[in-house]
Amino acid sequence: MNNLSFFSTAMQFLLLISSYLTQQLQTDIQRGSCTLDDQILELKKEITGGGTIDLIDANAQKLDGICSFDKNSLNVGRAFIFDQLALGYATHATDSGLAGKLSYNTAAPKELQNAVFILSQDGREVLRMPIRDINNIGTGTNAEEEYKQLKSLRYLVDNREIKIQIKFPEGVTLDNTKKHYVYLRLSGVQTTKKANA
Repeated sequence: MNNLSFFSTAMQFLLLISSYLTQQLQTDIQRGSCTLDDQILELKKEITGGGTIDLIDANAQKLDGICSFDKNSLNVGRAFIFDQLALGYATHATDSGLAGKLSYNTAAPKELQNAVFILSQDGREVLRMPIRDINNIGTGTNAEEEYKQLKSLRYLVDNREIKIQIKFPEGVTLDNTKKHYVYLRLSGVQTTKKANA
């Protein structure tokens, strides 16, 4: 079977970062019992206020269509390599609890566009980028164009704490007369056990 070039690049990258993985996943890689599969990590959440907003914590639940993180980490054996991300936005006039029911097809308000997205793991900054650069719904004509293509591969290892934050400029807050929601997508590949392993 011939794989696409991204798969080969990601597999080589996985070998380069293997010393950061759990011992179990390192062993699986050495034995050839795991491979990489397409994966999109996603997270939908209602947000309010300003300052620094944490999008996940140790209480986050893995729920289909809402959150694909394992609380605030990835379980043992689940490492992730990505090169694209997107942040969608939705709003509702009055209701909370709608994270899984909205379209996320609205350009983010200026307050959110001026904020910064920060993804880190165990104190290592994985990515820091203006929200404006990853909220492309206003210019994208299809789902593919909503993503920001990164210039290098980024990774999340298994069984280490992940922080996902939005940091607003000082004195900037979201309009408190409506409800705000964000939809984060990280597109890449994830380690998985081979079918015959």
